[in-house]
Amino acid sequence: MQMNILNNEIVRDIIAFMLLTLISTNFCGLSYAGEYPQPGDRYKIIGPVYLSGIYLKLNNRQLNKQSAVGSLTAVQFSGPEVGFQCKVPVGTILTIIGPAPKRVPLFFIANQYFIKLDPDLSRGLDVELELNRGIEGSLDGLNPELFSRQE
Repeated sequence: MQMNILNNEIVRDIIAFMLLTLISTNFCGLSYAGEYPQPGDRYKIIGPVYLSGIYLKLNNRQLNKQSAVGSLTAVQFSGPEVGFQCKVPVGTILTIIGPAPKRVPLFFIANQYFIKLDPDLSRGLDVELELNRGIEGSLDGLNPELFSRQE
């Protein structure tokens, strides 16, 4: 009987600790680096990255701000949700506009930012940068093999 009560208390404490950890991580966020990109930060693209136009709904395949979003990634991919994809030229300047809302607000979804590219390859779409799939790294959260900081 005494052992059963002790086991129940340990299980309860473990569950409470796990919930506290999940909640803290969700509100504080995860970081790949000590800092996140900040609005106004500028980076030169020095490695292979791709801009894709992604349809938000497959039953509405129009490349406009209401129906699609631009996505900057370090990997090429294809599928019915991809309206276009192009390689971004080395030397293109990326400017962080500000944080983009997560479509699914879960702690393990990578941080997302609205960005501007110069020259503009967006085809009129809002462009998002998500810190995952090779984009993340140690340079303000960005991969230093793909981006160099500009002052």
